[in-house]
This record gives sequence, structure tokens and C-alpha cells, in this order.
Amino acid sequence: MYCLLLDSANKYLCVGLSKDKKVIDKVFYEAWQRQSEVMIEEIDNLLKRNNVAKKDLSAVVVGVGPGSYTGVRIAITIAKTICYALHIKMYGVSSLKILEDNDHPTICVFNARSGRSYVGVYHNDEIILDDQVMENDKLLSYISSHQDYKISGDAKHLGINHEEVDVIANLAKAENDTNLVNDIFALKPKYLKEIK
Repeated sequence: MYCLLLDSANKYLCVGLSKDKKVIDKVFYEAWQRQSEVMIEEIDNLLKRNNVAKKDLSAVVVGVGPGSYTGVRIAITIAKTICYALHIKMYGVSSLKILEDNDHPTICVFNARSGRSYVGVYHNDEIILDDQVMENDKLLSYISSHQDYKISGDAKHLGINHEEVDVIANLAKAENDTNLVNDIFALKPKYLKEIK
């Protein structure tokens, strides 16, 4: 059986298809403020391209945020609809966690606007720093004091380079009991607004 992989929390559209936690096809491109227009079409194209019928899906893994208010809701709404209609499992994972470089401690970051960033720090599935909104100057100080950590996601707004990671492969790995959503209607997007 196949698993559909979705995230739209940041400026990228992430749609993937996996089998046994291995990605067999994916779509990943910048679609800022256009995810709602293209995600359904990209899912349909992906399934057709791989000769996979909707009835062949056994689960959906979705990024639950933090991120853009509307962006986070797009992937979650689509995932809930598919899981409800097909009576299949749903897995929810942090949209920052899927930016982790699994071989190194990773500062996962993207722009939260207004001089702030969404940030979470992970290593080997351990949370080093909980997902939060942080002022950019405080984040730059944190990065400076953790120079052995990788930085991934989108750090251009900070004026620093970041590592590219395979977000869709990380979504595929998130199909596990830890991330299983027991009640899809109770799953809420992870919105972070307050600065810690």
C-alpha cells in the first residue's frame, strides 16, 4: 500500500508518494500563496503518473505547522478529507521537524515575517529546542553559539546559508506510531505566534 505525503506550511509545495517509507515520486517547488490552487492537481498527477488508484492509499502523512496560517491549513484540510473519505490512517508531524538533517543536530528554520523566525532544533528524532517563534537577532545569537549544528529550511532572511534536506523523504519516515493521529477531526494546525 502507498502513503501520500503533504506539506504546505512554508513557501514550498511538498507532495510525495511512498511505499514502505521509501519515496517513489515527489513534487517540490516554490508555490508561495498558490498551494491551494495547485496541491490537488499535483496529487492527482502524481497518482496517475505512478498508476496508483486512491483505493491503493493506506495513509497520509501531513506537516501540521508551524507556518503560514493559510498554508498550514491547506495540506491539513486535504489530508483530513482524503483520510475521512478513504477510511485510512493519518500521521501528523511538525513542519520544522521534517527539515532535520538526520545525521547532525539541526536548527530548522523558516521566515515568520516581522523580524521573526519559526525555529525548532532536532537531532536523531530528539527535540533539542521545541518549535517556537523567535526574534531573528536572538536566533542569530543561538546559531552563533551552536556553530557545530546544521541549519536547514530557509535561512535567506537571516543572511546565512542553509543545508538542503529531502523534506519529502523525511515526511515518509514520519509514518510511525509516534505521529499517528487517533482522531483526524481533533487534529489542529500548529500555529505559533508568541515569541519565547
